[in-house]
Amino acid sequence: MESGAHMVARRTDTQTATRVWWGFFSQLFEMWRSLVTQARDALLRLPSRLFPAEKTSPPELPLPWLLRPGIVWLGDAALALGIGVGIALAAPGQSRYLAAWAGAQAVLWAIVRWFLMRAARRGTAPDGSILLGASSLGLLAYAAAVTPELRVLAWVVSAGLTWLGLVRLGDRTREAGRTVAIAWGAQALVVAASWIARNGVLAWLASRG
Repeated sequence: MESGAHMVARRTDTQTATRVWWGFFSQLFEMWRSLVTQARDALLRLPSRLFPAEKTSPPELPLPWLLRPGIVWLGDAALALGIGVGIALAAPGQSRYLAAWAGAQAVLWAIVRWFLMRAARRGTAPDGSILLGASSLGLLAYAAAVTPELRVLAWVVSAGLTWLGLVRLGDRTREAGRTVAIAWGAQALVVAASWIARNGVLAWLASRG
Protein backbone atom coordinates (compact mmCIF):
# COMPACT_ATOMS: atom_id res chain seq x y z
CA MET A 1 0.00 0.00 0.00
CA GLU A 2 2.79 2.32 0.82
CA SER A 3 4.58 1.62 -2.44
CA GLY A 4 1.37 2.30 -4.37
CA ALA A 5 0.84 5.61 -2.54
CA HIS A 6 4.43 6.46 -3.15
CA MET A 7 4.03 5.85 -6.88
CA VAL A 8 0.91 7.98 -7.01
CA ALA A 9 2.74 10.81 -5.24
CA ARG A 10 5.66 10.56 -7.63
CA ARG A 11 3.30 10.60 -10.60
CA THR A 12 1.56 13.68 -9.22
CA ASP A 13 4.90 15.42 -8.66
CA THR A 14 5.95 14.56 -12.22
CA GLN A 15 2.76 15.98 -13.67
CA THR A 16 3.11 19.13 -11.60
CA ALA A 17 6.72 19.57 -12.70
CA THR A 18 5.72 18.99 -16.31
CA ARG A 19 3.06 21.67 -16.11
CA VAL A 20 5.52 24.09 -14.50
CA TRP A 21 8.18 23.48 -17.12
CA TRP A 22 5.61 23.64 -19.91
CA GLY A 23 4.35 26.99 -18.63
CA PHE A 24 7.90 28.24 -18.32
CA PHE A 25 8.82 27.24 -21.87
CA SER A 26 5.52 28.65 -23.18
CA GLN A 27 6.24 32.03 -21.63
CA LEU A 28 9.80 31.86 -22.89
CA PHE A 29 8.52 31.10 -26.40
CA GLU A 30 6.04 33.98 -26.25
CA MET A 31 8.80 36.36 -25.15
CA TRP A 32 11.03 35.12 -27.97
CA ARG A 33 8.26 35.53 -30.55
CA SER A 34 7.53 39.04 -29.28
CA LEU A 35 11.20 39.99 -29.55
CA VAL A 36 11.42 38.58 -33.08
CA THR A 37 8.28 40.51 -34.11
CA GLN A 38 9.66 43.76 -32.67
CA ALA A 39 12.99 43.19 -34.37
CA ARG A 40 11.29 42.51 -37.69
CA ASP A 41 9.18 45.68 -37.43
CA ALA A 42 12.27 47.70 -36.51
CA LEU A 43 14.13 46.37 -39.55
CA LEU A 44 11.20 47.18 -41.81
CA ARG A 45 11.08 50.76 -40.49
CA LEU A 46 14.84 51.22 -40.71
CA PRO A 47 15.02 52.29 -44.39
CA SER A 48 12.33 54.93 -43.92
CA ARG A 49 14.18 56.29 -40.88
CA LEU A 50 17.54 56.36 -42.61
CA PHE A 51 16.19 57.72 -45.89
CA PRO A 52 13.00 59.64 -45.13
CA ALA A 53 10.85 60.37 -48.16
CA GLU A 54 10.53 64.01 -49.14
CA LYS A 55 7.12 65.49 -48.60
CA THR A 56 5.81 66.64 -51.95
CA SER A 57 2.59 68.44 -52.62
CA PRO A 58 0.34 67.02 -55.31
CA PRO A 59 1.16 68.45 -58.75
CA GLU A 60 -1.00 71.34 -59.83
CA LEU A 61 -3.12 70.59 -62.83
CA PRO A 62 -2.47 72.90 -65.78
CA LEU A 63 -5.11 75.57 -66.00
CA PRO A 64 -7.08 75.57 -69.27
CA TRP A 65 -5.82 78.42 -71.41
CA LEU A 66 -9.31 79.94 -71.52
CA LEU A 67 -9.14 80.42 -67.75
CA ARG A 68 -5.71 82.02 -67.66
CA PRO A 69 -5.51 85.77 -67.03
CA GLY A 70 -3.79 86.24 -70.39
CA ILE A 71 -6.97 85.47 -72.35
CA VAL A 72 -8.71 88.43 -70.71
CA TRP A 73 -5.91 90.80 -71.72
CA LEU A 74 -5.86 89.28 -75.20
CA GLY A 75 -9.58 89.81 -75.65
CA ASP A 76 -9.38 93.41 -74.44
CA ALA A 77 -6.39 94.03 -76.71
CA ALA A 78 -8.28 92.63 -79.71
CA LEU A 79 -11.22 94.93 -79.01
CA ALA A 80 -8.94 97.95 -78.60
CA LEU A 81 -7.06 97.06 -81.79
CA GLY A 82 -10.23 96.87 -83.84
CA ILE A 83 -11.45 100.22 -82.48
CA GLY A 84 -8.09 101.93 -83.03
CA VAL A 85 -7.63 100.66 -86.58
CA GLY A 86 -11.23 101.52 -87.41
CA ILE A 87 -10.76 105.12 -86.25
CA ALA A 88 -7.45 105.39 -88.10
CA LEU A 89 -8.94 104.09 -91.36
CA ALA A 90 -11.99 106.38 -91.19
CA ALA A 91 -11.89 109.59 -93.17
CA PRO A 92 -11.18 112.74 -91.15
CA GLY A 93 -14.25 114.55 -89.95
CA GLN A 94 -17.64 113.06 -89.23
CA SER A 95 -16.67 109.52 -90.32
CA ARG A 96 -13.93 109.43 -87.72
CA TYR A 97 -16.26 110.60 -85.00
CA LEU A 98 -18.77 107.93 -86.02
CA ALA A 99 -16.02 105.28 -85.87
CA ALA A 100 -15.07 106.45 -82.37
CA TRP A 101 -18.71 106.36 -81.31
CA ALA A 102 -19.07 102.83 -82.72
CA GLY A 103 -15.98 101.79 -80.76
CA ALA A 104 -17.39 103.22 -77.55
CA GLN A 105 -20.63 101.31 -78.16
CA ALA A 106 -18.68 98.10 -78.71
CA VAL A 107 -16.97 98.52 -75.34
CA LEU A 108 -20.25 99.35 -73.62
CA TRP A 109 -22.04 96.39 -75.12
CA ALA A 110 -19.21 94.03 -74.22
CA ILE A 111 -19.69 95.03 -70.59
CA VAL A 112 -23.48 94.81 -70.81
CA ARG A 113 -23.34 91.38 -72.41
CA TRP A 114 -21.11 90.20 -69.58
CA PHE A 115 -23.68 91.26 -66.99
CA LEU A 116 -26.50 89.79 -69.06
CA MET A 117 -24.70 86.44 -69.14
CA ARG A 118 -24.26 86.56 -65.38
CA ALA A 119 -27.93 87.39 -64.91
CA ALA A 120 -29.02 84.64 -67.30
CA ARG A 121 -27.18 82.03 -65.24
CA ARG A 122 -28.09 83.29 -61.78
CA GLY A 123 -28.58 80.32 -59.48
CA THR A 124 -27.15 77.85 -62.00
CA ALA A 125 -24.18 79.85 -63.22
CA PRO A 126 -20.81 78.17 -63.60
CA ASP A 127 -17.73 79.67 -62.02
CA GLY A 128 -17.34 83.36 -62.87
CA SER A 129 -13.94 82.71 -64.43
CA ILE A 130 -15.63 80.44 -66.99
CA LEU A 131 -17.99 83.20 -68.13
CA LEU A 132 -15.12 85.68 -68.19
CA GLY A 133 -12.89 83.35 -70.20
CA ALA A 134 -15.64 82.63 -72.74
CA SER A 135 -16.50 86.32 -73.07
CA SER A 136 -12.86 87.21 -73.61
CA LEU A 137 -12.61 84.56 -76.31
CA GLY A 138 -15.58 86.18 -78.04
CA LEU A 139 -13.85 89.57 -78.03
CA LEU A 140 -11.10 88.21 -80.28
CA ALA A 141 -13.46 88.61 -83.24
CA TYR A 142 -13.42 92.39 -82.78
CA ALA A 143 -9.79 92.62 -83.86
CA ALA A 144 -11.10 92.74 -87.45
CA ALA A 145 -14.06 95.07 -86.72
CA VAL A 146 -12.63 98.07 -88.58
CA THR A 147 -15.63 98.93 -90.79
CA PRO A 148 -19.41 99.00 -90.14
CA GLU A 149 -19.88 95.77 -92.12
CA LEU A 150 -17.03 94.00 -90.32
CA ARG A 151 -18.41 95.17 -86.98
CA VAL A 152 -21.68 93.36 -87.67
CA LEU A 153 -19.77 90.26 -88.75
CA ALA A 154 -17.55 90.45 -85.63
CA TRP A 155 -20.66 90.67 -83.46
CA VAL A 156 -22.03 87.44 -84.96
CA VAL A 157 -18.67 85.65 -84.78
CA SER A 158 -18.24 86.84 -81.20
CA ALA A 159 -21.47 85.08 -80.19
CA GLY A 160 -20.23 81.84 -81.75
CA LEU A 161 -16.82 82.06 -80.07
CA THR A 162 -18.39 82.77 -76.69
CA TRP A 163 -20.67 79.75 -77.03
CA LEU A 164 -17.69 77.64 -78.06
CA GLY A 165 -15.71 78.87 -75.05
CA LEU A 166 -18.51 77.93 -72.65
CA VAL A 167 -18.83 74.45 -74.11
CA ARG A 168 -15.07 73.87 -74.12
CA LEU A 169 -14.92 74.82 -70.45
CA GLY A 170 -17.45 72.18 -69.54
CA ASP A 171 -20.77 73.99 -69.79
CA ARG A 172 -23.70 72.09 -71.23
CA THR A 173 -24.40 72.86 -74.89
CA ARG A 174 -28.01 73.83 -74.27
CA GLU A 175 -27.22 76.08 -71.31
CA ALA A 176 -24.37 77.73 -73.21
CA GLY A 177 -26.66 78.42 -76.18
CA ARG A 178 -29.35 79.84 -73.92
CA THR A 179 -26.86 82.13 -72.17
CA VAL A 180 -25.47 83.49 -75.44
CA ALA A 181 -28.95 83.87 -76.95
CA ILE A 182 -30.13 85.97 -74.00
CA ALA A 183 -27.08 88.26 -74.00
CA TRP A 184 -26.82 88.78 -77.75
CA GLY A 185 -30.57 88.71 -78.27
CA ALA A 186 -31.10 91.48 -75.74
CA GLN A 187 -28.51 93.60 -77.52
CA ALA A 188 -30.17 92.95 -80.88
CA LEU A 189 -33.58 93.93 -79.49
CA VAL A 190 -32.28 97.15 -77.94
CA VAL A 191 -30.38 98.15 -81.08
CA ALA A 192 -33.36 97.35 -83.31
CA ALA A 193 -35.75 99.27 -81.05
CA SER A 194 -33.36 102.25 -81.00
CA TRP A 195 -33.05 102.21 -84.79
CA ILE A 196 -36.83 102.03 -85.26
CA ALA A 197 -37.42 104.82 -82.73
CA ARG A 198 -34.76 107.08 -84.24
CA ASN A 199 -36.00 106.61 -87.80
CA GLY A 200 -39.57 107.06 -86.66
CA VAL A 201 -38.70 110.39 -85.02
CA LEU A 202 -36.77 111.50 -88.10
CA ALA A 203 -39.68 110.56 -90.36
CA TRP A 204 -42.09 112.44 -88.12
CA LEU A 205 -39.89 115.54 -88.11
CA ALA A 206 -39.53 115.32 -91.89
CA SER A 207 -43.30 115.12 -92.32
CA ARG A 208 -43.77 118.25 -90.21
CA GLY A 209 -41.14 120.14 -92.11
